Parts: sequence; C-alpha cells; structure tokens
Amino acid sequence: MESDKKHYLRMGVTIFASLAAVVAFFFLILRYEGLKAYLDVIHVALQPVVAGIVIAYVLCPVAKFFERRLGRVGWLSRAARSLSVLFTLIFAMGILGLFCALVLPQVVDSIRTLVVDLPEMLEVQLARLGTYLESDSDAAATVMQMITSVETFLMTWIKENLFSTVSNVAGSVLSVGSAIVNFVVSVVVMVYLLLDRERYLAQCRKLFYAVSRNERFNRAVMEVLHQTDRIFGGFISGKLLDSLIVGIICFVCLTVMKMPYALLVSVIVGVTNIIPMFGPFIGAIPSAFLILLVSPSKCLLFLVFIIILQQLDGNVIGPKILGNSTGLSALYVTVAMLLFGKLMGFMGMIVGVPLFATMYYIVKRLAEYSLSQQGMPMETAGYVVDTMAREKDSGEKEKKDEEI
Repeated sequence: MESDKKHYLRMGVTIFASLAAVVAFFFLILRYEGLKAYLDVIHVALQPVVAGIVIAYVLCPVAKFFERRLGRVGWLSRAARSLSVLFTLIFAMGILGLFCALVLPQVVDSIRTLVVDLPEMLEVQLARLGTYLESDSDAAATVMQMITSVETFLMTWIKENLFSTVSNVAGSVLSVGSAIVNFVVSVVVMVYLLLDRERYLAQCRKLFYAVSRNERFNRAVMEVLHQTDRIFGGFISGKLLDSLIVGIICFVCLTVMKMPYALLVSVIVGVTNIIPMFGPFIGAIPSAFLILLVSPSKCLLFLVFIIILQQLDGNVIGPKILGNSTGLSALYVTVAMLLFGKLMGFMGMIVGVPLFATMYYIVKRLAEYSLSQQGMPMETAGYVVDTMAREKDSGEKEKKDEEI
C-alpha cells in the first residue's frame, strides 16, 4: 500500500514537472523576441521537410499496397520497395496533374466570372426583392435600408479588399521559384522516407530507448504511439477518400440539376467535408449564397440536396469507409472541433478529432489501470446508475418515514 502511494506521488510530481517545463518553454518563446525569431527561421527552413513527412505519412498506405502486390510477383520481389515508391509517386503526380488540368482551370474561371458578375447579380436580386416589398409600408423601408447598407458594405469590400487580395496573390507569383524548390525538397524527403521507413522509425525508437530506461513506461508509450498511428492513419486516409466521393457525387447531381457554378460548389463541398460533422454545412453556406444570387428557387433546392447528401455521407458512405476509427461519440467530436478549431483554426478542425481521440485513449488507459489496481470494474456499464430504481427506493423510504 505504501509503495502504491509512493508510485502515485512520483507520477504526480513527474506530470507536474513536465507541465511546468512546457509552460516555461512557451513562456520563453513568447517572452524573448530573439528566441522566437530564431525559431521562426528554423520553422521556415524545415517547412519542406515537415511537408515531406506529412505527404509520406499520407501516401504510405498506397506504397504498402503496391509493395504487397509487387512482392507476389517472383521476378519483381527484390525491387518491390523501389517500384512501389515509384508507382506511388506516379499515382500522386497523376492525381495532382488531373486536378490542375481538369478542375483548377474551371474553378479559376468560375471565380473570375463570379467576381465580375457579382455586383450585377446583387443588383438584380435587390431589385427583385424590392418589387416584393413595394406593397409594404414602414417595414419595407426599414428592410430596404438594411439591404442597401449591406450592399454598400459588400461593394466596398469587393473593391477595396477582394481586388487587393487578388493583386497580392498575383504579386506572390514572383516567389514561385521558392515554392517550386520547397515542393521538390518535400518530394525528395517523401521518397527517402518511403524507401527506408523502417530504418528511420528504428532510429527514433532506438533514441527513445536510450533516453528512457523504464521498461513499463517504454511499453506504454509504444502502445500509445501505435494507437495514435492507427487513429490518424485510418481517419486521414478514410476522410480524404470520403471527401473525394462526396465531391464527385455533388458535382454529378448539381450538373444533372443544372445548378450554377456546379464544379466550384462541388470543390467547396468536397474540401469542407474533410471537417467532421459540420463540414457539409460549412461548405453549404457560401455555396448557397452563390446560387442564391442566380436563382432563389435553385438555392432552396440546393439546400435540400445538401441535407440529403449529408445524411447519405453520415449514415452510409462515412461509416463504410471510416468505420469507428476514432472511437469517439458525437458529443466528443463536437467538443474536439470547438476546442482545436479555436486553438488551431481550420487545420484544428481537421486534425482535432484524431488528436482528441488519442488523448481520450490515453486518459482511458490510465483510468482503467487505476481501476484495475483498486480491483474495480473497468467497463463503463458497471458505473451506470439506474435513476428510476433510485427514485423509486427514495420514494418508498420517504413514504415509510411519513408513516412512522
């Protein structure tokens, strides 16, 4: 018993010291501008390397797939690893090339047309709304005044901000050489990692074992890392495939319904679908506004279609592809998106769910270990309280007390 107390005390002191060290580290970064400047330089220098690591992690399942297939062919088995990386690179470049050749020009053309026609479309819809409100009295005047204010704001924003943003983007094309160099470095890093991924992982594991000498702790960390890889790998690859399918379905259906800006809207819906739960609705808001400027009736039809598509994705497509890769309920997914979305912005809304799932797994294992040490049940069902039975027992007790 005394040894358990010392163990938990040592664990608590270790956790407190680790948190204090993290807080002190971030304080130093934020406090001293010189250190922050050096870290910014390191961040910029290692950006292509980090990008290469991320790309390699995403494409690793594809490389493993090609390697398994090529390994079954006798005369190709020795070169299966190199050929799998080559085919993976061709596969990724092919998808990127198809997107740039087929999708990107049409999206850019839709955006350019939208920017040019937006003022005229706003005026048409405002005039149409004005005809509906001509029969009204003071309320119509108030509504028209509000709409005019919104129109003035939008026109000012388009002239001052949107065009300046386009100009800045055009000016940044001058730095395209640096972007190309970073892209090439990222591809090279990706190729090296895919070719010799076991050795690099073994080096990281070797360094970790050299620093940490606690066998139980090492085993627990490796288990957590394995679970983290399973959660992130399944979620990211599955969500990308799910979003691609949703985007294709959206484009086909919008084309059949003859919706305006079908490809642009499908790209928006497909990209935002990477965000769990709320993604289709986040993409539907700007898309519905674009369609509303052309046809209010088609906008209503589009909203109905998005609701149906979201139900199809949430109940059929998503579960078939993702399964239960995160193990989180809808409540925890919402909390993860709100928390990490606030901390990390759009990227936090994408990676927040697997991050929260990893934290949930760690807390769950710690809780189960503590309960097992106390000889208590580890299943959640053992802690469910039957409130109906409790209220019934309480009522019977109060009745007996009154009789006494």
